[in-house]
Amino acid sequence: MPATLRRGPQALPSNREQKIHLRYLARTRCLARGPVLLAALLVGTAPYAHETSTAAAVLAPGYSSLQYAAPVAGTYQLPPIEAAADAPFTDSSGQRGTLHALFAQHVTLLSFIYTQCDDVNGCPLATFVMAQIAKGLTADPRIGPNLRLISFSFDPNRDTPEALERYARQFRSPGIDWKFVTSPDTATLARTLNAYQQSVQQIGGHAYSHILRVFLIDKAKKVRNIYSTSFLHADTVAADIQTILREESATADGTMPDATLQASSNAGPMEDPRLGLPPRRAPEAAAPKIALGERLFFDPRLSLNHTISCAMCHVPAQGFTANELATPVGIGGRTVKRNAPTLLNVGQLSRLFFDARESRLEQQVWGPLLAPNEMGNPSIGYVVDNLTDWPQYRGLFEAAFGSGPTMVNIGQALAAYERTLIAGGSPFDRWYYGKDVKALAPAAQRGFDIFRGKGHCSACHTINKKWALFTDEKLHNTGLGFLASMSKGARESRRHIVPGTTIDYTLAVAENAADAPLTDLGRYEITQNADDRWKFRTPTLRNIALTRPYMHNGTLSSLEDVVNFYNRGGIKNDRLDPLIRPLGLSAEERTDLVAFLNSLTSPAVDALADRARRVAIGNSGAGLH
Repeated sequence: MPATLRRGPQALPSNREQKIHLRYLARTRCLARGPVLLAALLVGTAPYAHETSTAAAVLAPGYSSLQYAAPVAGTYQLPPIEAAADAPFTDSSGQRGTLHALFAQHVTLLSFIYTQCDDVNGCPLATFVMAQIAKGLTADPRIGPNLRLISFSFDPNRDTPEALERYARQFRSPGIDWKFVTSPDTATLARTLNAYQQSVQQIGGHAYSHILRVFLIDKAKKVRNIYSTSFLHADTVAADIQTILREESATADGTMPDATLQASSNAGPMEDPRLGLPPRRAPEAAAPKIALGERLFFDPRLSLNHTISCAMCHVPAQGFTANELATPVGIGGRTVKRNAPTLLNVGQLSRLFFDARESRLEQQVWGPLLAPNEMGNPSIGYVVDNLTDWPQYRGLFEAAFGSGPTMVNIGQALAAYERTLIAGGSPFDRWYYGKDVKALAPAAQRGFDIFRGKGHCSACHTINKKWALFTDEKLHNTGLGFLASMSKGARESRRHIVPGTTIDYTLAVAENAADAPLTDLGRYEITQNADDRWKFRTPTLRNIALTRPYMHNGTLSSLEDVVNFYNRGGIKNDRLDPLIRPLGLSAEERTDLVAFLNSLTSPAVDALADRARRVAIGNSGAGLH
């Protein structure tokens, strides 16, 4: 199955497709923006921007080549978002039916449009992308019979069956199951639009103001993704369609669908995102629990003042951590004393937080929810009561757990989502565990030898014969905690302010303009054992190149800084871990070691971040803000 739909270098609508839609609009006399728009769109080599009679507008990304690699179908999950509503319709042949009947036995792409829309980034975009999907996928016998497209008009007065049929002829071609339908009456239409939270307002004459939302629906009548103008692109939608079909095919064969275990149709085991990772610590949760946890993860209303979500400190596009800040900013701008650890592969860990105070994700999630300087909730009951009252969550906990929100199932839902953040299969994994001799560059191979040998890195960042988490999950004193707590006077620090640019500054000056630094004694704060002062848990090195800044307090900005810190032997103190000592690495050896660390990045991370980005947009459209 193709992972991408190839088009021209600019991937604009073809001249024929542009002319078809605009000729239709011209015939119905609805080109309110006049000949300027028409002329601009009919130029096949036009730039991405076009001018209207009043202002410049930029074509949506769906008209251009995708600016990042499309996710590989089957390497990620699309948990159900909500049940797809049923609604009666009348199609372009005058026949009546229901949406649920159309959804059965097909993966469905549903858009709400009106045929005389003159906003190129509105209904024409949806129709163009759906046409690209049809051309790219329906020819495949494994996809075509299982795919259905539906364009649902919210202008039944003018989009009569006869008008819809004339419109549909411009886009249909053999082998495409594309239905053009409308509502039988305005009262029914209002209920349908409300069920899909599709805002439509008539703004005078025959024009409508509406927010473009396109729904991907599976055969079980569950909405699996919602696309907006910014994220509606044929390549990513095609990957989502194929991902759902793979999942349904696996279920039909009697096997459990696990998107993280499936590679694309052209991929071998070298691309398995679980390659190099240990067996799961817990079974994967059911899809409704994962979808609910995902929604909670991106919802800022889980903080006391509705401003901070889990995703704001664990940013998907930044390796599920926060690259810009040494330590995150909590509710109301409050200071958080520790760096935000990555959540990639967090489900594999048995010790959580830098002080290892928790052992289960279900319990860990309550730490930030209740911390007064993080999300600020006053109590567990306060969170439970809010989720019980908020209409956007009505029925979701019952569908996932059989009961309403509780302390237990809130933690279970968030943990279920976090356990899906699987990211192995790095170049190192393909070389070391997959035996692909070409997967790892020579510098990284030399760096691996240093990692296991002269660098003594593997003493704490352990590697097993069949898998590696690159952490012993123990706690060590490297001296950084001691330095932050005990040193006095002016201290120099270096920070990356933008990629490739650093500044050096005196901490004493910066501290005058900020809250007093919070004392952090590490594991001692949990055990009250003096021997545990300034001990912190060994972090995983997987995807480490994406998760700067480093160390428990984010004081080291780059991998080079980290390697140099350990090469110097850490910071001396009377409880320095005996494993920390000067290494005597040459400049070339340090460079090779950094090359090895850069080889631990999983290709699955981009797909996870892309999925998270689109889910966040969908949640925003669902009123989660």
